[in-house]
This record gives sequence, structure tokens and C-alpha cells, in this order.
Amino acid sequence: FEKEDPSELHLIHDQMHELKGDLLTLDTNMPVTSVIGNINLVMIAESTKTAQERWSTVRQQVMGITDRMQKNFRLPPNTHGIAIDDSKIQRKLLSKLMEFIGITKDNITILGDGPSEILSFEDHVVEYMQLHTNNYVLLIADEQLDIVNESSQHESISGSHMIKKIRERLPPELEGRMLTLVRSANDSAVDICAYRERAHGFLPKAPIRRDNVHGTLMPLWVQRFPDGAFYADDDQSVATSVHSDGELACNPEDIAQKLDDIESMFQRDLHKTNWRAVNDQIQLLKGDMLTLNASASMMPILGMINVLLYSKCNDFEQAQRQWHEIQNSIRESLNTGKEKSSRKRSRRASLNFG
Repeated sequence: FEKEDPSELHLIHDQMHELKGDLLTLDTNMPVTSVIGNINLVMIAESTKTAQERWSTVRQQVMGITDRMQKNFRLPPNTHGIAIDDSKIQRKLLSKLMEFIGITKDNITILGDGPSEILSFEDHVVEYMQLHTNNYVLLIADEQLDIVNESSQHESISGSHMIKKIRERLPPELEGRMLTLVRSANDSAVDICAYRERAHGFLPKAPIRRDNVHGTLMPLWVQRFPDGAFYADDDQSVATSVHSDGELACNPEDIAQKLDDIESMFQRDLHKTNWRAVNDQIQLLKGDMLTLNASASMMPILGMINVLLYSKCNDFEQAQRQWHEIQNSIRESLNTGKEKSSRKRSRRASLNFG
């Protein structure tokens, strides 16, 4: 639409024709008659200027439809959820995520509590799929799963590689009923490309607004299952969203407890005798920090954590100083967040009282 050449009108016409066809085949109960009428007006425009003016109205209407679709998107009732993470905090968040997107508690399985659950994950999922042949399954796996094996050695297991093996072991008719997603703090273009080669999609470790959970999942689900979704009407959506304020995020108390646990490891000099164990816990802390609903940017702190994580810890005193600097910065950020939240509650109480 930025071009004013009248010869471009036929290209605009072709694009509007495709858009109209897409809208008419939408699997949704939302009315599209009005926007179709306005698309027709764009198609009969005699100048690019007129077409552009009419397109502005069409664009707003289409965006409204897509917004309502995301808001009203629902998983099929026969959807089950399986997730794995080696962090206790993240397992709790994943359980909430599954519930928020409409999967019933009885159909949710959250694993990752110890080496046994991680090492048996592939077998568990394959057997689960064989027992639930008529159900959809949403599978979310953390990318870096750290364990201590039978030889007392620390080992990192890739969640995306486990997903790849699971998909390869399943017959097409069962694999075709899964949506597999990798969840990771490592979100470079190269990393995401690798995840998508092994799984169907990627979820970043970041706070998600509860009322935006469906919008986050909908594109992934619809792409995988074009006929496997349905949409509630607006009244149902409003009723559901009343209880959907806030964010699906890690809370400060969880982070504070994690800091205490890691500090205890340093106090016991484990950074001198078993740096890998300390490193693993700091790696988990990093993932938890990424899902913290913080009032200030965590990038400087995450940078400090990365420096410590990738050090070889040859200088034990230096490592401990780095850790204390990280810990103090995090606690300061948590306290600042608490103070801001307290002020907000006070203002809200004053307004309600007034």
C-alpha cells in the first residue's frame, strides 16, 4: 500500500481475494460478514489512495477478529498434558500453565523430580501415548535437564533430543496426536532452529500473562492441528478471564529460597569440592529468574550469572565473591519489587476507601 502506482491495484486485488478466502474458511463462530464487505470495497477501489484508506478499516477489523480468536481459543477437552523440568519451581509453573490452558488436573503429568523420572521420561511418554490413542497430548520439555548418574557424575540431558527420540519411536498415527514444545532459557536463532528440528515449537522461559496463555499457544496448536481446536463464545471468554489477572511467573519467595539453598552450598565449601553441583543449581536459578515477574530489568544480573556459570572456578575465593555479588543484587531487586508492590496495594486501598 505504500506504492502509489495504479498498476499495483491488481496486486492489491489478488491479496484481498486471498484474505477473503482465508476469512471465509476460518473455523470459528465469529461473524466475518462486515469485514468481507469492506474487503470488497478495497477490491473495487479505483486508486491506491482509496484502497489504502479502506484497507485501514479492514485491518482493524481483522486484528479484532484475531484478538478475539486468541482470547476465545480452547484446547479440545480430550487433551492431556505432559511436562518435564528439573527445577521444582518450574514444575510448579508448568502445572499451573497446563491448568490455565484448560487441561484438567487428572490429565496433567509433571515429571523431572530426580534422575529416575528424567531417565525414564522417553519410555513413560511412549507408553502413555500407547494408552491414550484417542487423545491429544501437549508435551513440554525443558532443554537442559541436569542429573547425577549412578557413577555419581553430573550429566546434562537435552529435552529436545528426548522429544526427537520419542517422536521417532511412535507410529505416525500416535505421533500425529502430539504437540511437542521445547522450553529453554537459551533462545538464540541457532538454538531455536535446532529445537524446531527436533520438536514442533519453542516456548521461552519468561513470565506469561494468564489472560494471554491461549494467545501464546494458539498459533502453535492450530499450525499442528488445523482441525483440532475450538473457540468459546465471547460470554464464556469473559467469564473465564475474570479469574485470569496477573502473570504466570515465579514468585520472589521461591527465588529467595533458591538463594538460601545455593548459599548453603558455598558455606559448606561445595564450590571447592563439587563445582558442577553448584553450577547446576545456579543454572536452575538462572531459568527461574527468567520467569520472575520483576519490576526491573534482570539483564545485568543474568549477565553476572553467565560469567560465573562459564568460569572454571579455579579461583575459589573469586567464585564466592562473584556469587555474593549476584546474591546481593538479586535480593536488592526482590526487596525493591516488594516495596513497589506494597505501595501499589496502599494506593489501591486508598482509592477503594475513598
